[in-house]
Amino acid sequence: MIARQRGDFATAYREIRSEAEAGAADAQEVLGEMLVRGEGSPKDEAAGVEWFHRAAENGSVPGMLAYGTAALRGSGMARDEALGIEWLTRAATAGNPAAMLILGESHEQGTGVPRNVVAAHAWFLKAAQNGNSEGMMRLADLLLSPTAGANDDRAGVEWLTRAAEAGQTTAQSRLALILTDGTHGMARDEAEAVRWAQKAAFRDHEATALLCRLYGHGINGQSPDQALAFRWCTVAAQSGVSEAQTALARLYLDGRGTAHDPAASLFWALLGAAGATGAEREEAIQVRDAASLLLPEAERSAAHDRAASWRPMP
Repeated sequence: MIARQRGDFATAYREIRSEAEAGAADAQEVLGEMLVRGEGSPKDEAAGVEWFHRAAENGSVPGMLAYGTAALRGSGMARDEALGIEWLTRAATAGNPAAMLILGESHEQGTGVPRNVVAAHAWFLKAAQNGNSEGMMRLADLLLSPTAGANDDRAGVEWLTRAAEAGQTTAQSRLALILTDGTHGMARDEAEAVRWAQKAAFRDHEATALLCRLYGHGINGQSPDQALAFRWCTVAAQSGVSEAQTALARLYLDGRGTAHDPAASLFWALLGAAGATGAEREEAIQVRDAASLLLPEAERSAAHDRAASWRPMP
């Protein structure tokens, strides 16, 4: 295992295969992983799944998870949803949160089992109670959905908050949005929304775009902070969020939070208009046209060329 962590896959494969062939269940599961990924040997997904099966039969919970997942999805073997559910249930019953999540999703969507929101809720709840932040988020998502059949805003927000506190980025971003809009029984609190959005920023584009919007109009009725609006709008715009691109174009056009720069305004307005629809697109077009009037033909052409070749940051 140390050799594998260091990237010495040849040594790791040789040693782990020896242990796996001797019957060690944990080594059999790891050998399956290495074969599926092509670590230390040519990639062989089917052989990897066979080792997952051996590991599962020998009591390895990760082996049960891996084999059940392969059967459910038809990865490296013929798809067999019933077999997949059987092994995933064994792994989940043994306390594996990842298996609980897959079972919850399977029951929620009706994959391999009849659709059953109650069963989905139960498996997501078990994962959440095991401290799994993704389970907390999935449970919250189910409870906050008005159409899933398990709507409970109070419990949903509670689990969403727990997921956010556990560092789940999507939960932090969604909680910030709920606090901004005052939905699901929560009072509007833009200052608290900013706190959660900042935790998710740089990892979640929606959180960054929300900060762009909140600082741009002013938090809880206060005056806008144009410098911070410019900062967050720039980050969100560079990630490809059209709303932020239009907001950034407006800041450059008006010279708020940054220097007046019609060329930069035109560039970002072009991108905002390309990715937006409806009223948001109309606003981007207005900024685009206003910036264009302030520029000579050469600078307009340069902005169009730059926009045509632009790619968002990951």
